[in-house]
Amino acid sequence: MGGRIAEGLGVVPRPVDHKVFPDGESYIKIDPDLKGETVVIVQTTAPSQDQRLMQLFMMVRTAKELDAARVVCVVPYLAYSRQDKRFLEGEAYTLDLVLKMMSDLGVDDLIVADVHSKASLDKINSEYMIEIHNLSGTPLLAEYLKGNGFDGAYSLSPDKGAIHLAQAADVVLSGGYGYFEKARDLRTGEIEMKVKDLDVSGRKAVVFDDIISSGGTMALAIEGLKNQGAKSVAAACTHALFMGDAGDRIREAGADVVVFTDSVETSTEGVKLTIAPLVVRELNRLAS
Repeated sequence: MGGRIAEGLGVVPRPVDHKVFPDGESYIKIDPDLKGETVVIVQTTAPSQDQRLMQLFMMVRTAKELDAARVVCVVPYLAYSRQDKRFLEGEAYTLDLVLKMMSDLGVDDLIVADVHSKASLDKINSEYMIEIHNLSGTPLLAEYLKGNGFDGAYSLSPDKGAIHLAQAADVVLSGGYGYFEKARDLRTGEIEMKVKDLDVSGRKAVVFDDIISSGGTMALAIEGLKNQGAKSVAAACTHALFMGDAGDRIREAGADVVVFTDSVETSTEGVKLTIAPLVVRELNRLAS
């Protein structure tokens, strides 16, 4: 993605020298000629999250010490963003922690994609000296599906909190939208999903989510739609973590199409779309 972004901006990318020592510590060396420059750091924080966050912090700190005028971090998948509040007393509030560390290190702008809770991000954004730009991959996914047999499909989100994803998709697909009722046990993490009666019999439907990790939520949603007579069902997400056998679970549940973006690297079978042009457009806007 870094290469695609650099090409879109018309600049030459500057590779980062990096390695991991036998004890697990990271080594980072960046181009030292950064004085007065705007530096765009493109970094994944997909698993292994802790290591990659530490590498990101090292790059930011070093760029600031080399007198970069502005540091923009492009982190499409922002690790720890799902813990966007304290659900139980004594829990670590990790989204706040990660953003506070970035702010303290001197990040000027942070570009993310479909962060798990936009409302929480907006609240935190007002507390730190960092501008956060939350892009959405949902229209991109919907446009692909519209041109590949799902025009007029019913758009769904896995719960009410993600209804904005279904709404954004419906602007493109124009088949109506809704959401599932989902309850998560705060201690065990197990999900109970109630499939409401939906007008999907004989129709095409798409389930949109920000992240697919274990695939459990998506599989339950697809299975529910198939049980209600949906003609064909697509699974769509921005961040395709697909841990373990997640891809198999989704396909076995009845998904006819699986589509996702390149916000994280994955070897799972499916249609992968690049969000690099969205990032390029936002970086050009910031530079104007």
